[in-house]
Amino acid sequence: MTKPGKPPGRWKRFLKICRAHRGKSLLIGFSLMALILSFFGDALLAEPMRGWAERTMNSKLKGYTVRIGRVHPHLWRAAFDLNDLVVKQDSHPETSVADFGALKFSLMLRELLRFKVVGDLTLVRPALHLNLTQIREEAQSHMGLKERGWQSAVESIFPFKLNQVKVQDGSLLYLSDRTASKPIQLTRVFMTARNVRNLAAAKRTYPSPITMEGMLFDTGRVWFKGEADFLREPYVAAHGDIRLQQVPLDRLSPLAQEYQLKTTGGFLSLQGSMEYTPEGQTAHLSDVELEGLRLDYVTSGATKAVEKQHAQQAVKLAEKVRNAPKLRLDIDVLRLKNSQFGFENRRTTPSYRVFMSHLNLDLEHLSNHQGAQHSDFHARGDLMGSGTTTLKGRIRSTARPADFAVSLEVEDAKLVDLNGMLMAHAGVDVADGLFSLYTEIAVKNGQVEGYVKPLIKNLRISDRQKDVAKPFRQRMKLHGMQFLANLFKNHSTHAVATVAHISGSTGGPKTSEWEVIRKLIGNGIFQAILPGFLSPSKTVAAPAPETHPRLALKPD
Repeated sequence: MTKPGKPPGRWKRFLKICRAHRGKSLLIGFSLMALILSFFGDALLAEPMRGWAERTMNSKLKGYTVRIGRVHPHLWRAAFDLNDLVVKQDSHPETSVADFGALKFSLMLRELLRFKVVGDLTLVRPALHLNLTQIREEAQSHMGLKERGWQSAVESIFPFKLNQVKVQDGSLLYLSDRTASKPIQLTRVFMTARNVRNLAAAKRTYPSPITMEGMLFDTGRVWFKGEADFLREPYVAAHGDIRLQQVPLDRLSPLAQEYQLKTTGGFLSLQGSMEYTPEGQTAHLSDVELEGLRLDYVTSGATKAVEKQHAQQAVKLAEKVRNAPKLRLDIDVLRLKNSQFGFENRRTTPSYRVFMSHLNLDLEHLSNHQGAQHSDFHARGDLMGSGTTTLKGRIRSTARPADFAVSLEVEDAKLVDLNGMLMAHAGVDVADGLFSLYTEIAVKNGQVEGYVKPLIKNLRISDRQKDVAKPFRQRMKLHGMQFLANLFKNHSTHAVATVAHISGSTGGPKTSEWEVIRKLIGNGIFQAILPGFLSPSKTVAAPAPETHPRLALKPD
């Protein structure tokens, strides 16, 4: 009787299955071998590729040097990553210009199915660091990105043409001595640009879709959605829609100080469209809003020369952008909400500050090109926090000579809040009183027509408690001014008032001093000058209606 044989071992069973399925077994075997070889190949090629990529890129660059931390090849899918890449400017090697977490190159498999061999580049955590010294050097060199060799450097290490570029968590930082505490930065940038090489054979002017979003100054949001032509010569062209939301403006305060501007707080929001091409740049903003901004212009004896220089620069810039053939800026509505604008004078003794609080402004149809319609504006605020102020008018900002019409109404501003300005320019201060002002002025064709009507109610100049420390001569002066104020005060309105008409050329408008005195005396003795604008029959003859109609105040 024969004993049954032992069952075959696991290895024998595996071989038996392989012989039964020879084709599948060979396929699986070759795949495993390819994976193993790819793994070891990636590890063996990493360091040689790093040195080769670094040398190749640096040979193409001019003025910059690249350092690569490590390379991670992926041979099985014809891709590789350049990790921890650092770029330094040769003239300032102490700090890096850019740091990249990784540059990931790969083939676009979807395009291979269409028999097009193109690549994809993903920039992971790119961080650009700029400072004023580097920017000035770039501007003086007159060399563009193409001349610097950036495009050649990228193409030299990846043999396939790039057709899609992505940015993941990018950032842009501007640093200077003034912005060290509040850096100007764009962070958390995510961008995608497709069809970079125009492979879709589109007939449009801008064949490459672009989307971008990020954080501006930490909390503000920015979006851009549009299209580009990356092959346009001599540089890239793009257009699209842009939107900013609640961008904090306090980061700009260090830069504003260089122009005697002191800013606090404020947020910027806008939306519109833009186009940037070698032939010209245009921007059409449908809505621009500034909210909660506090801005003071500060003048002093030490900055007098600088202020004059800045004023000349501003005039030159205005002339440059006015009707510029390659630049057009249109704003449908510019809004200023709950803001405060002021003027601080440190040249005088004492120094003083005049401001308009709770300011709200609407400005419509603003453009840098002549031929556009008038810009209408309407503003409300409080002079020194107490005097209700309304400003209305229209202006043609590009007109030469000036072309505008304006009406200003200030009611019941507390005079004691203006004591600093009164002491600096008139050598007096007051104990009580309410100041009002009504004026309408029109300017066109080099001619000005209008009037100014100031009123002061309940004026009290001298006060025993206020003037106790003043010299005797100063007290006598104040008593004399109080006597004149009482003499010219109308006893029914308790107001000192007059009217000054203005007319003539804008180079030297004239007003009658005798008329001012006559109106001042007439208010006190004969007929009271009442608050409000003059009726049309009592105003100075305005320019003809067909050339410049007198500004009509619309009821609120």
